[in-house]
Amino acid sequence: MTRNTRRDMIGTVGFIITTLVCTVGSGGCASIPRLPVHPQRYRLEVSLAPSSHRIVGRAVLDLARMGGGTPASSGPVAVELLLHPELEIVNVAASGAKVKSHRSGDALYDDDGKLTAQKHAIVLTEPTDTLTLFIDYRGKLFQDVSAGEKPGEIHNFEMEAHIAEEGVFLGGGHWYPEPLRDEDMEAALTDYTLIVDPVPDMALVAGAQRDPVLSRQTGRLAWRSPYPTSDIVLVGGPHEVHSFEHNGVAISLHLKPEQSGQASGLSEAVSRYLDRYEPLIGPYPADEYSIVDNFFSSGFAFPSFTLLSSAVINMGRRAQTGHGYIDHEMLHCWWGNGIHVDPRDGNWCESLASYAANYYGYVLDGDEENARRKRRNYSHFLSRVKPEDDLPLGTFNRDGGCGRSIAYNKGAAVFHMLARQIGQESFWAAMRRFTAEYMGQHASWEVIRQLCEQESGQSLEGYFDQWIRRGDAPLIAIDHAVYNSANQALTVTLSQGDPTFNLEVPIRVAHEDGVLDMVVALREPVEEITLPISVIPTTVEADPDYHLFRKIPLDRVVPTTAATRYGDAFTTVLPAGAVDERYTSIQSVFESSFEEDERTTVVVGSIEEGALAERCVLILGDAARDPYVSAFLSAVEFPVQWLDEGFEVDGAEYTEPGDAVLCTARHPGVPGGGVTVVYANSVEAVPRAMIVPMYDRSLVIFKDGRRTSYRDYEPRTTVTVDHM
Repeated sequence: MTRNTRRDMIGTVGFIITTLVCTVGSGGCASIPRLPVHPQRYRLEVSLAPSSHRIVGRAVLDLARMGGGTPASSGPVAVELLLHPELEIVNVAASGAKVKSHRSGDALYDDDGKLTAQKHAIVLTEPTDTLTLFIDYRGKLFQDVSAGEKPGEIHNFEMEAHIAEEGVFLGGGHWYPEPLRDEDMEAALTDYTLIVDPVPDMALVAGAQRDPVLSRQTGRLAWRSPYPTSDIVLVGGPHEVHSFEHNGVAISLHLKPEQSGQASGLSEAVSRYLDRYEPLIGPYPADEYSIVDNFFSSGFAFPSFTLLSSAVINMGRRAQTGHGYIDHEMLHCWWGNGIHVDPRDGNWCESLASYAANYYGYVLDGDEENARRKRRNYSHFLSRVKPEDDLPLGTFNRDGGCGRSIAYNKGAAVFHMLARQIGQESFWAAMRRFTAEYMGQHASWEVIRQLCEQESGQSLEGYFDQWIRRGDAPLIAIDHAVYNSANQALTVTLSQGDPTFNLEVPIRVAHEDGVLDMVVALREPVEEITLPISVIPTTVEADPDYHLFRKIPLDRVVPTTAATRYGDAFTTVLPAGAVDERYTSIQSVFESSFEEDERTTVVVGSIEEGALAERCVLILGDAARDPYVSAFLSAVEFPVQWLDEGFEVDGAEYTEPGDAVLCTARHPGVPGGGVTVVYANSVEAVPRAMIVPMYDRSLVIFKDGRRTSYRDYEPRTTVTVDHM
């Protein structure tokens, strides 16, 4: 996840920018025109004191007056700046203008009523077209880290600006003065230099690349941005730094001492992904890359580094080799932090990174089974989305736009279909041009469309209109299939629902000796399509490998924990007596998907008849052994059986103390809903709450906290061919 994505998700500043600044002095209130400016370059020098949470800084802002600014001869004008509300400006000077006064202005709040920034007005006279402000400031930056840790969330979205001995996170929150901009203005991209006093026993990393010459000159830590960027970021912690080089890129791993055993696997992962993606999308856009252990839940991408929570780093091989972790965040060094999202046209970078890492990583591995599973899950996800939430992909991160799940899931599927339509060679050629031509600039969905059109020679306006500018998706079905042996023709009645899409639908025809795969055009809500086939078909199936993004009937969706977190009625079933906090943490994760009045908790022995019949259900621990609950599970065709000591799945017995199972079955009384059981042979073996919803499988078996096997219960939709 890029920082810009994260910023947009935690709320926008709720205020209207006016064209007049009101300052109060001895003479009363005077209206002073605001001078619109664009930052051309920053030089920021700071000193941090983690024990007292304090920062002392000097910001040097090179500014250019924007078109329409007030002429120099018309009297005083004001440059408006935003700064963290706990920071104060202690001195202001200028070059290219005279400073008349500095006044603090309005406090700004986000949509949730949280104080986010203080407005400051620097009143100037005789400004030239370019000027420099020198701002000395200081203050205390401290947040309640635990307040942003939410059950089931892998990102702490509350963290903005925090300085403490546990770590430093200056990734937002106006921790340095920033010129105010109008809401309809493009976000400024600027170069910057950051100079920081070393902090004893703490390693620091900036969203830039180190400048050893400037460090030697100043005797301090120094960084320069490798390309124009939108934010200055500084993080750090009490880390050991493991350094190496690969393909000319200096790589650093900032880890806790007890995490040193992860360094080898992390270095292999970074090297592997550089080797994998540079040929596809172009050279890595900086001289260095770092992975930094974080003191709160995160998987945040910044220019030239990735900030990972300790929990992710401690996952070891799963995070190092699994797709959607390090590979996804590294790709944001190209997309999102290198090439910036044009906020006027929606966020494309999460979709593109999800396609290239979370999905295409399996393709590059040669793992077609998991590649198909990802394509399938994208469509199954959409089938549970409420109609009012099925908003166009191109609206992600815009006011009232679609949510993260659409951006990540539908976005990846849309790029998969695009690459199939224009060909992988043309698609990746377009991505290399994207890197070469737009690094350090803003780009939009339209830029991607144009590059893909130029490389493929195809017109893609219709494709982008139906998949990016519209919501919804087709519901494809074969309503009837008949084979005329005299004509050797198979006629298939194919439907897609309404509204209609222009589709190329893969069709698989099974016969006695194998299968035939073909593609048919579908342009209307319902069409009869005749296919010449010389073999005698037995069954036919539409898009069996899920190359099309489409809706699936809810009774055909693979049951996973997402099914149990679906709908508007939920019940947790607990065993009698004390319940270990490992189980109640899992309960909190599931309950976070429901409003308070939509969820209930029952204890075995006091469950009323029919209480579980029309509600998604989570069953924890020994509650699964209760006779009433066992009868309920039998009715929903639950595949796990309970033994005197342990459990059994498909004839295999699991009786060791470290064995555990996470299993979801379809709830017949809740369309699209599920029943999930989490059971462990010992409380020590209970899966961690945070990872439970991350498994997109029907059944997962664990041993000593590690996944050992899994299964999916996927219904297939084949249609028997009639013969005439």
